[in-house]
Amino acid sequence: PRMKETSGWQQVFSSPRLDWVIERVALNAKVLGGALGDHDKMVAVASCNEIILWALQADGSGSEIGVFHLGVPVEALFFVGNQLIATSHTGKIGVWNAVTKHWQIQDVVPINSYDAAGTFLLLGCNNGSIYYVDVQKFPLRMKDNDLLVTELYRDPTEDAVTALSVYLT
Repeated sequence: PRMKETSGWQQVFSSPRLDWVIERVALNAKVLGGALGDHDKMVAVASCNEIILWALQADGSGSEIGVFHLGVPVEALFFVGNQLIATSHTGKIGVWNAVTKHWQIQDVVPINSYDAAGTFLLLGCNNGSIYYVDVQKFPLRMKDNDLLVTELYRDPTEDAVTALSVYLT
């Protein structure tokens, strides 16, 4: 829904009937100058390991961008810029890149926490490390086409990073 001062709440989009319970929802309201053109508003829903992503049009209709699978239960679903991110504490992240229209799944160390700052996704892991991915650049390693996940910090005692809060100026 959206709020209009003169008329209250109005329905913006209604998905087709789904055969499963929606457990997670992510909404991307506006990406100015985004590569999607008219598809600058997106909504994603997840249940268990399945994710559906729609592009929303101004007239209230929506077109399905795709159905993606993480392979493990999705525990967090959110946008960083116009990239859709799904994470699981088991150590998997999925990233849908709006420019390449590519879904990439990456195995990482089990994840305890996450935050986003600008175009960076930061992952706090149970081995005491904080990893980051620049999801705007969507960097892939040349040798195996894996997502480039870079270690930013490692706790010497390997205590799990259970919370992250990042602020970039």
